[in-house]
Amino acid sequence: MINFSLFFVRLFRKLIQLWGVDYPQFEALLRNKLVLDFRRNPSKHKSSKKKKNPFLSQLITFASIGGFIEFSLYSINDILLNFTILYSIIMVMLATTLINEFTAVLFDERDNDILLARPISHRTLLLARLMHIQFYVGYIALALSFISGIVLAFKYNVLIIIAYFLGVGLSAWITLLFTIFFYLALSKVIKGNKFKDFITYVQIFLAVVIFGGYQLVPQIIDTDAMKHIYMSVHWWTYLIPPAWVAGFVKFFTFTDTMNMAIFFTLALAVPFFGAIVVVRFLSKGFGNILGQSTADKNSLIETRSLKEKFSDHLNRLFCVTEMEKLGWKLTMKITRRDRKFKQSVYPMLGIIPVMAILMLKPDFRDFTGSIHKMGNSYRYLFFIFLGFFGTMSIMQLPFTDTPEASWIYKALPFNQHGHIISGAVKALLYKFFFPVYSLLTICTLLIWNIRIFPEMLLGGLLTIFMSLIMVTSQKTKLPFTQPREVQQKGGTMIMMFLGMFLMGAIIGLVYLSSLLPAWGILIISLFVMGMIVLTNRFIRSKKYMII
Repeated sequence: MINFSLFFVRLFRKLIQLWGVDYPQFEALLRNKLVLDFRRNPSKHKSSKKKKNPFLSQLITFASIGGFIEFSLYSINDILLNFTILYSIIMVMLATTLINEFTAVLFDERDNDILLARPISHRTLLLARLMHIQFYVGYIALALSFISGIVLAFKYNVLIIIAYFLGVGLSAWITLLFTIFFYLALSKVIKGNKFKDFITYVQIFLAVVIFGGYQLVPQIIDTDAMKHIYMSVHWWTYLIPPAWVAGFVKFFTFTDTMNMAIFFTLALAVPFFGAIVVVRFLSKGFGNILGQSTADKNSLIETRSLKEKFSDHLNRLFCVTEMEKLGWKLTMKITRRDRKFKQSVYPMLGIIPVMAILMLKPDFRDFTGSIHKMGNSYRYLFFIFLGFFGTMSIMQLPFTDTPEASWIYKALPFNQHGHIISGAVKALLYKFFFPVYSLLTICTLLIWNIRIFPEMLLGGLLTIFMSLIMVTSQKTKLPFTQPREVQQKGGTMIMMFLGMFLMGAIIGLVYLSSLLPAWGILIISLFVMGMIVLTNRFIRSKKYMII
């Protein structure tokens, strides 16, 4: 695969030199980057026990997704609409992969520190990075389109299929260039570490939007109507990149020649001239983004003093020992700064509104009437279920990118490490579960009024109790001691399904308690609070292994 990639690059040697790149340096850098990548596992498929690179299995997964997409669109008769939707899906998935998986490659500060001190230009280094990423994205794009190409072969002629695969390559390159332009424009507005923080939130937003789109869009689309819809070309159609590539393919049907010729020209000209602009004129500015984050490290000013003071008050209120307070403070500080932790936890919180819509299924055409009908039902139990996602952060507690820092636990003159775990769990429940469940409770009170508050209180306490039981029932590691790659072994998914099963039991208990008077529910809630206190005491007394 590496040799094929380099052979493909050599075909464009003259063009690369035209962009002002030192080609021998460029090829040497690209070869080294690809060799290093194939010696280690991609970020989402790491495993400490597997030496085989799983990139092929990743491509098979993308191919399956692509086949599902194409079978969903096969009934669309209009070729421009069909390919515009298909390329839109491919470009969105590629952009998401770029932002989620390859941001670290683009912003690898080691390249600047090691290479730019030598006679290597910004242009050469940036193009090496872009082509390094482009090969991965290109293989993913081909995997996404492979089954689609086979299906389309039964619907269109050979010339269209060749144009389709050329369009896949163009869409991958266009996506990469637009992502770079997005980063460059963003870097002009947001500087230093705030830039990286913003990118993290963009990744989280995309994860939520894509999950919501996969769940909601199929329920909105009328597949029968799609068979008879034809895409008209308006002035704003020329502003849609997937339409350029779709028009590039339709150009070879030799129909609507004028409009398709414009699309054909845009699909070829934008990638070519966009690459010239990025590599020749913007490469130095892109490299300076990395310097901003390094220079900004010494100028950070802590702006969370009010939050920290409030957190300290709660720390003293809920934590019973000094080591438990230490676990609370450690967790609060690390989760505030750890971008990977945010990327793992925040999407789980972001899918709550999507899940609420899927479960409650309100009628948006008569929203007021739908809410009124809902107020006479037991659907508030769904809100208790959604509160479970606020406890999912506990599953991420043991994992970190710097497990070697766990030596501090061994250095502490203290062997009752359960106090640290107890404080860390309390901190996560305060930081994630309490705000989420409070918001869900407010929503239920607005719809069902104050009469269901005892049930919501009991549901929240039972959810906390369940999360603590899950902590005690598994071999919990100390906070931030395990490398993140060991997480990819299915354990987290199993615990999530187990938690959802237990939430079903909790909802059943809350439903049965609703048959009791309010004072009876409050007595049960006090009993559950006592069980939570005892479970926390058990966690503090439990022995834990330090690895």
